[in-house]
Amino acid sequence: MKGKIVICEYISTGFNYIEDVLARGFEPVLLEGHYPGTELEINFYREERKRINEKYADRLEIIKESDDYEKTLAAVKAVNPLLVIPGAEFGVPLATRLASDLGLPGNPLSRLKAMTEKDAMQAALKEKGLRYIRGKIIHSEEEAAAFYDQLGVEDIVVKRCRGGGTAGVFMCHGKEEMLAAVKQSFLEAPKDESGKNDLEIMIQEQIKGTEYIVNTVSCNGKHRIVSAWVYNKVKMSNGGNAYNYAMNISRLKTGHSRLCRYALQVVEAIGIKYGPVHGEYMIDDKGPVLIEVNCRPMGAGLQRKFTERIFGHHETDVALDSYLNPQKFEEDDRAPYRPDEFGAIKVVILAGETEVKSAPIMQIAKELKSYFSGFYAGIGQTEILHETRDLGTTGGMIYLLNKDENLVKNDCELLHLIEMKYPRIFFQNSDYEERFNTAPRNILAVIEECHCMGATLVFSDRADEDFGDVKVTDSKNLTEAYNSYENGILDISRAESYSDLESMIQQIFVFFKKIRRGGRIIVPESTWCHLPYGIDGMEILMKAAGHIVELPLARMPELLISCVE
Repeated sequence: MKGKIVICEYISTGFNYIEDVLARGFEPVLLEGHYPGTELEINFYREERKRINEKYADRLEIIKESDDYEKTLAAVKAVNPLLVIPGAEFGVPLATRLASDLGLPGNPLSRLKAMTEKDAMQAALKEKGLRYIRGKIIHSEEEAAAFYDQLGVEDIVVKRCRGGGTAGVFMCHGKEEMLAAVKQSFLEAPKDESGKNDLEIMIQEQIKGTEYIVNTVSCNGKHRIVSAWVYNKVKMSNGGNAYNYAMNISRLKTGHSRLCRYALQVVEAIGIKYGPVHGEYMIDDKGPVLIEVNCRPMGAGLQRKFTERIFGHHETDVALDSYLNPQKFEEDDRAPYRPDEFGAIKVVILAGETEVKSAPIMQIAKELKSYFSGFYAGIGQTEILHETRDLGTTGGMIYLLNKDENLVKNDCELLHLIEMKYPRIFFQNSDYEERFNTAPRNILAVIEECHCMGATLVFSDRADEDFGDVKVTDSKNLTEAYNSYENGILDISRAESYSDLESMIQQIFVFFKKIRRGGRIIVPESTWCHLPYGIDGMEILMKAAGHIVELPLARMPELLISCVE
């Protein structure tokens, strides 16, 4: 090994540093830091870190941050590192301080407040004559009310001074709503040992426009844009500002070059010398303005292969170049910005507290034509998922990728429609009552009315019945069935067949694949009546599989028919 590189907090996208460091012939040393935040937020991070530790415990050295900084410094100094770098948000202060005290490349300790505290970021922009957002740290509801009056605007953001992922962020309209959010923020704010708030609360004027991400990496003060994304967010009824999805910008449109120019000025104003900065910006009718910077890789647990297919590189690898290979960093900076594919990070929104008996979402997402991968937070670990308010209370992430931008957008929109209007098709709960519905069943009449003249497959939970010349199969034999039928009839009419909805939906998708392109899927009411949301639920499955739903037959309008694309 060439030497050791300490990664301070190695969760989310920062996880990629581990294999990147190994690939370069260096030895990663993992440094566990402390997390400020609510117990729910801390548990979310701890669970992710626990999974990573279990993977590398026998291969890599792990250092735990001590309450005594000098002990942590001594432990890190003992491994004689070449670098100390932050992998996640709450690793930034510790990594910056350690690198400074050890005389290693990093960002100036004097700029740490501007790097991590949202009020100081805006102050740094104001000092450099750049556009900034008016705001103030507040310590009481009375102080908040006074500053609200001073701002002279109705729409306000209440947020914590530190952190990311919209944790503790409230979008408020009017003084009353703002004061309620301030009160809740003080109640929820994590406390230190003395009982004081561990994270300060601030209020800002709310900027309305389109939100963007501009990610940069810096090498000894030279800044390079490595990726740009556009956000779609949703204001929740609980006051949270939830992520819906982010999609990469493939080509710069009018206003985007101004955004990128401003982003480079922001990084310079903050005082960044080395490594990645995840910047979040808003463009309104006045142009771009900074929401916040996070001086670490972009979050959302981005896999290397996902971002490489879009941008031709991944952020943590470029960040290592900024420290270890300045010449390559310089050469790559000359390459034009030409993303090759369209990627989207779809955040799974939970519209309310959600009981999870099974998770059909995992099967539905896989059928989307743009599906790349998925991660589902908490599924299998807990039966209750909390209502989404921020990135730490989502149902997971679905990563979509395709050369067709419209296909990726349509898949995002379908997933959002389901999670907001048809959530029980994503997550089965114990109150799932539709499976006890009934409807008349007559498969022979369906075959006759639909003129199933060619090769026809009936997937049935009553496979002992005879339907003449058509082929009948059951769940035990479905996988081995011929895969080029012209017609498919879905005959799953027993209530008990739907007790495990995820397994049943998985089998339905296998059945769909047995019908050739241009063929028909025919679903009688005796089948679709058992699904959550009935016929709408079945249509969702057809759309996820990329089928075209056909007009109903006049003589049997209760049949749902789709064409395989």
